[in-house]
Amino acid sequence: MELSDWSITIRYDGIDAEKHAVELDSLGESLRGFAKVIATAAHFAATQQYNKRSDAQTVRVCAQATRANCFSVDTVLDFVRQNQLLSGSFGVMMAALLPYIFHRNAQNKQEMKHLKEALSEAIAQLGNRDQETSLALIALIDKMAGDLRPSVRQAVAPIGESCERISIVQDGKNTGTINQNDKAEIDRLADNELTGIQEFTVQISELDKVRKTAKVNLAGSDPKDRIAAEIFDPQISNPDNPYIRAFSSGETVTIQAKASTKDGAIKRLHIFDIA
Repeated sequence: MELSDWSITIRYDGIDAEKHAVELDSLGESLRGFAKVIATAAHFAATQQYNKRSDAQTVRVCAQATRANCFSVDTVLDFVRQNQLLSGSFGVMMAALLPYIFHRNAQNKQEMKHLKEALSEAIAQLGNRDQETSLALIALIDKMAGDLRPSVRQAVAPIGESCERISIVQDGKNTGTINQNDKAEIDRLADNELTGIQEFTVQISELDKVRKTAKVNLAGSDPKDRIAAEIFDPQISNPDNPYIRAFSSGETVTIQAKASTKDGAIKRLHIFDIA
Protein backbone atom coordinates (compact mmCIF):
# COMPACT_ATOMS: atom_id res chain seq x y z
CA MET A 1 0.00 0.00 0.00
CA GLU A 2 0.98 3.64 -0.44
CA LEU A 3 1.32 5.73 2.71
CA SER A 4 -1.30 8.19 1.39
CA ASP A 5 -3.80 5.30 1.09
CA TRP A 6 -4.09 5.12 4.90
CA SER A 7 -6.83 7.57 5.88
CA ILE A 8 -7.24 9.07 9.35
CA THR A 9 -10.27 11.17 10.23
CA ILE A 10 -10.61 13.11 13.50
CA ARG A 11 -14.32 13.40 14.31
CA TYR A 12 -15.69 15.80 16.94
CA ASP A 13 -19.23 15.09 18.23
CA GLY A 14 -21.62 16.91 20.57
CA ILE A 15 -22.06 20.52 21.83
CA ASP A 16 -20.82 22.92 19.11
CA ALA A 17 -19.87 20.04 16.82
CA GLU A 18 -23.56 19.14 16.49
CA LYS A 19 -23.89 22.44 14.61
CA HIS A 20 -20.85 21.56 12.48
CA ALA A 21 -18.55 23.95 14.37
CA VAL A 22 -15.75 23.75 16.94
CA GLU A 23 -14.33 26.68 18.93
CA LEU A 24 -11.31 27.83 16.93
CA ASP A 25 -8.75 28.16 19.73
CA SER A 26 -9.40 24.69 21.17
CA LEU A 27 -9.54 23.24 17.62
CA GLY A 28 -6.10 24.67 16.86
CA GLU A 29 -4.69 23.21 20.07
CA SER A 30 -6.33 19.86 19.32
CA LEU A 31 -4.93 19.65 15.79
CA ARG A 32 -1.42 20.51 17.02
CA GLY A 33 -1.67 17.64 19.49
CA PHE A 34 -3.04 15.19 16.93
CA ALA A 35 -0.34 16.19 14.42
CA LYS A 36 2.41 15.28 16.89
CA VAL A 37 0.76 12.03 18.02
CA ILE A 38 -0.10 10.83 14.51
CA ALA A 39 3.32 11.69 13.02
CA THR A 40 5.18 9.97 15.89
CA ALA A 41 2.95 6.87 15.71
CA ALA A 42 3.20 6.69 11.90
CA HIS A 43 7.01 7.04 12.04
CA PHE A 44 7.14 4.12 14.50
CA ALA A 45 4.72 2.02 12.43
CA ALA A 46 6.82 2.62 9.32
CA THR A 47 10.28 2.17 10.86
CA GLN A 48 9.82 0.47 14.28
CA GLN A 49 11.86 3.35 15.69
CA TYR A 50 10.79 5.98 18.21
CA ASN A 51 11.99 9.52 17.52
CA LYS A 52 10.78 12.48 19.58
CA ARG A 53 12.01 15.14 17.15
CA SER A 54 9.52 16.10 14.46
CA ASP A 55 12.31 17.18 12.10
CA ALA A 56 13.84 13.69 12.28
CA GLN A 57 10.62 11.77 11.61
CA THR A 58 10.01 10.20 8.20
CA VAL A 59 6.26 10.93 8.09
CA ARG A 60 4.40 14.22 7.94
CA VAL A 61 0.68 14.83 8.54
CA CYS A 62 -1.38 17.10 6.29
CA ALA A 63 -4.99 18.22 6.77
CA GLN A 64 -7.59 18.02 4.04
CA ALA A 65 -10.83 20.01 3.86
CA THR A 66 -13.10 19.76 6.92
CA ARG A 67 -16.50 18.11 6.54
CA ALA A 68 -19.84 18.95 8.20
CA ASN A 69 -20.18 15.39 9.50
CA CYS A 70 -20.75 16.74 13.00
CA PHE A 71 -17.24 18.22 12.57
CA SER A 72 -14.58 16.10 10.93
CA VAL A 73 -11.02 16.74 9.79
CA ASP A 74 -9.51 14.33 7.27
CA THR A 75 -5.74 13.91 7.29
CA VAL A 76 -3.32 12.45 4.77
CA LEU A 77 0.11 10.98 5.51
CA ASP A 78 3.16 11.46 3.33
CA PHE A 79 6.83 10.61 3.53
CA VAL A 80 9.15 13.55 4.13
CA ARG A 81 11.45 12.13 1.46
CA GLN A 82 10.11 10.37 -1.60
CA ASN A 83 10.63 6.75 -2.67
CA GLN A 84 10.63 5.30 0.84
CA LEU A 85 9.30 1.77 1.22
CA LEU A 86 6.30 0.99 3.44
CA SER A 87 5.78 -2.30 5.24
CA GLY A 88 2.58 -4.18 4.41
CA SER A 89 1.76 -4.34 8.13
CA PHE A 90 1.72 -0.53 8.50
CA GLY A 91 -2.07 -0.36 8.60
CA VAL A 92 -2.38 -3.14 11.18
CA MET A 93 0.13 -1.38 13.42
CA MET A 94 -1.48 2.08 13.09
CA ALA A 95 -4.99 0.74 13.72
CA ALA A 96 -3.87 -0.42 17.19
CA LEU A 97 -1.06 2.04 17.97
CA LEU A 98 -2.93 5.34 17.62
CA PRO A 99 -5.85 4.45 19.94
CA TYR A 100 -3.45 2.72 22.36
CA ILE A 101 -1.57 6.00 22.92
CA PHE A 102 -4.81 7.73 23.93
CA HIS A 103 -6.27 4.89 26.00
CA ARG A 104 -3.00 4.40 27.87
CA ASN A 105 -3.00 8.05 28.90
CA ALA A 106 -6.67 7.72 29.88
CA GLN A 107 -5.84 4.56 31.87
CA ASN A 108 -8.57 2.51 30.12
CA LYS A 109 -7.17 -0.85 31.20
CA GLN A 110 -9.68 -3.01 29.31
CA GLU A 111 -9.04 -1.19 26.02
CA MET A 112 -5.30 -1.23 26.69
CA LYS A 113 -5.31 -5.01 27.12
CA HIS A 114 -7.21 -5.54 23.86
CA LEU A 115 -5.03 -3.10 21.92
CA LYS A 116 -1.78 -4.46 23.38
CA GLU A 117 -2.73 -7.90 22.03
CA ALA A 118 -3.36 -6.31 18.61
CA LEU A 119 0.03 -4.58 18.80
CA SER A 120 1.75 -7.89 19.58
CA GLU A 121 0.09 -9.42 16.51
CA ALA A 122 1.19 -6.47 14.37
CA ILE A 123 4.77 -6.81 15.62
CA ALA A 124 4.69 -10.52 14.75
CA GLN A 125 3.61 -9.63 11.20
CA LEU A 126 6.76 -7.52 10.89
CA GLY A 127 8.77 -10.72 11.24
CA ASN A 128 9.70 -10.08 14.90
CA ARG A 129 8.28 -13.31 16.25
CA ASP A 130 10.56 -13.90 19.25
CA GLN A 131 9.11 -12.84 22.60
CA GLU A 132 12.13 -10.78 23.66
CA THR A 133 11.92 -8.49 20.61
CA SER A 134 8.16 -8.18 20.94
CA LEU A 135 8.35 -7.21 24.62
CA ALA A 136 11.11 -4.68 23.88
CA LEU A 137 8.98 -2.99 21.19
CA ILE A 138 5.90 -2.96 23.46
CA ALA A 139 8.01 -1.32 26.20
CA LEU A 140 9.18 1.28 23.65
CA ILE A 141 5.55 1.95 22.69
CA ASP A 142 4.65 2.47 26.37
CA LYS A 143 7.48 4.98 26.74
CA MET A 144 6.39 6.75 23.57
CA ALA A 145 2.77 6.96 24.82
CA GLY A 146 3.95 8.45 28.12
CA ASP A 147 6.22 10.99 26.42
CA LEU A 148 3.33 12.05 24.17
CA ARG A 149 1.06 12.91 27.13
CA PRO A 150 1.37 16.71 26.60
CA SER A 151 0.34 16.29 22.95
CA VAL A 152 -2.50 13.95 23.93
CA ARG A 153 -3.73 16.66 26.33
CA GLN A 154 -3.69 19.16 23.48
CA ALA A 155 -5.55 16.76 21.19
CA VAL A 156 -8.48 16.35 23.60
CA ALA A 157 -8.70 20.07 24.50
CA PRO A 158 -12.14 20.65 22.86
CA ILE A 159 -13.85 17.89 24.89
CA GLY A 160 -16.21 19.36 27.46
CA GLU A 161 -15.93 22.83 25.92
CA SER A 162 -16.87 22.53 22.27
CA CYS A 163 -17.60 18.81 21.83
CA GLU A 164 -18.50 15.80 23.97
CA ARG A 165 -16.17 13.24 22.42
CA ILE A 166 -13.55 12.76 19.73
CA SER A 167 -13.32 9.66 17.53
CA ILE A 168 -10.28 8.47 15.57
CA VAL A 169 -11.42 6.87 12.32
CA GLN A 170 -8.74 4.96 10.41
CA ASP A 171 -9.29 3.46 6.98
CA GLY A 172 -13.04 3.97 7.44
CA LYS A 173 -13.24 2.24 10.84
CA ASN A 174 -13.64 3.88 14.26
CA THR A 175 -10.54 2.68 16.10
CA GLY A 176 -11.04 4.71 19.30
CA THR A 177 -13.28 7.29 20.99
CA ILE A 178 -12.21 9.63 23.79
CA ASN A 179 -14.96 11.01 26.06
CA GLN A 180 -15.15 13.45 28.97
CA ASN A 181 -14.18 10.84 31.59
CA ASP A 182 -11.12 9.95 29.51
CA LYS A 183 -10.18 13.63 29.24
CA ALA A 184 -10.41 14.08 33.03
CA GLU A 185 -7.85 11.28 33.48
CA ILE A 186 -5.63 12.57 30.67
CA ASP A 187 -5.62 16.07 32.19
CA ARG A 188 -4.81 14.79 35.68
CA LEU A 189 -1.25 15.73 36.61
CA ALA A 190 1.01 12.77 37.29
CA ASP A 191 3.48 12.63 40.16
CA ASN A 192 6.76 14.43 39.44
CA GLU A 193 5.71 15.39 35.91
CA LEU A 194 7.02 18.17 33.69
CA THR A 195 4.12 19.19 31.47
CA GLY A 196 4.30 20.58 27.96
CA ILE A 197 3.88 24.30 27.32
CA GLN A 198 0.32 25.41 28.10
CA GLU A 199 -1.59 28.51 29.10
CA PHE A 200 -2.08 29.53 32.75
CA THR A 201 -4.07 32.50 34.04
CA VAL A 202 -2.17 33.99 36.98
CA GLN A 203 -1.59 37.03 39.15
CA ILE A 204 2.06 37.93 39.76
CA SER A 205 2.45 38.64 43.49
CA GLU A 206 6.26 38.80 43.65
CA LEU A 207 8.89 39.58 40.99
CA ASP A 208 12.70 39.62 40.97
CA LYS A 209 13.86 41.07 37.65
CA VAL A 210 17.55 40.37 38.33
CA ARG A 211 17.13 36.70 39.21
CA LYS A 212 14.26 36.32 36.71
CA THR A 213 12.02 34.65 39.26
CA ALA A 214 8.51 35.29 40.50
CA LYS A 215 5.71 33.97 42.65
CA VAL A 216 2.24 33.70 41.16
CA ASN A 217 -1.28 32.76 42.13
CA LEU A 218 -3.37 30.69 39.74
CA ALA A 219 -6.69 32.35 38.92
CA GLY A 220 -9.35 31.28 41.40
CA SER A 221 -6.90 29.77 43.90
CA ASP A 222 -6.38 30.73 47.53
CA PRO A 223 -4.12 33.85 47.70
CA LYS A 224 -1.92 31.95 50.16
CA ASP A 225 -1.24 29.21 47.58
CA ARG A 226 1.59 30.92 45.73
CA ILE A 227 3.67 29.06 43.15
CA ALA A 228 7.35 29.74 42.47
CA ALA A 229 8.21 30.57 38.87
CA GLU A 230 11.29 30.95 36.68
CA ILE A 231 11.08 33.34 33.72
CA PHE A 232 12.90 32.37 30.51
CA ASP A 233 11.23 35.05 28.37
CA PRO A 234 13.86 37.58 27.10
CA GLN A 235 11.32 40.38 27.67
CA ILE A 236 12.04 40.23 31.41
CA SER A 237 15.35 42.06 30.78
CA ASN A 238 13.67 45.09 29.21
CA PRO A 239 13.28 48.20 31.42
CA ASP A 240 9.52 48.33 30.92
CA ASN A 241 8.13 44.89 30.28
CA PRO A 242 4.74 43.15 30.67
CA TYR A 243 5.89 41.24 33.78
CA ILE A 244 6.66 44.48 35.65
CA ARG A 245 3.38 46.01 34.48
CA ALA A 246 1.38 42.97 35.56
CA PHE A 247 3.10 42.92 38.97
CA SER A 248 2.59 46.66 39.51
CA SER A 249 -1.07 46.64 38.49
CA GLY A 250 -2.01 43.37 40.19
CA GLU A 251 -3.99 42.42 37.09
CA THR A 252 -4.58 38.83 36.05
CA VAL A 253 -2.56 37.83 32.96
CA THR A 254 -2.16 34.78 30.74
CA ILE A 255 1.25 33.12 30.53
CA GLN A 256 2.73 30.29 28.46
CA ALA A 257 4.62 27.93 30.74
CA LYS A 258 5.64 24.39 31.60
CA ALA A 259 4.68 23.12 35.05
CA SER A 260 6.70 20.93 37.39
CA THR A 261 4.47 18.80 39.61
CA LYS A 262 4.85 16.81 42.78
CA ASP A 263 2.18 14.48 44.15
CA GLY A 264 -0.16 15.70 41.41
CA ALA A 265 0.07 19.41 42.34
CA ILE A 266 1.90 22.22 40.52
CA LYS A 267 5.06 23.18 42.42
CA ARG A 268 6.90 25.39 39.92
CA LEU A 269 6.17 27.16 36.64
CA HIS A 270 8.73 27.70 33.87
CA ILE A 271 7.47 30.77 31.98
CA PHE A 272 8.27 31.39 28.32
CA ASP A 273 5.79 34.10 27.31
CA ILE A 274 3.10 36.47 28.63
CA ALA A 275 0.02 37.86 26.89
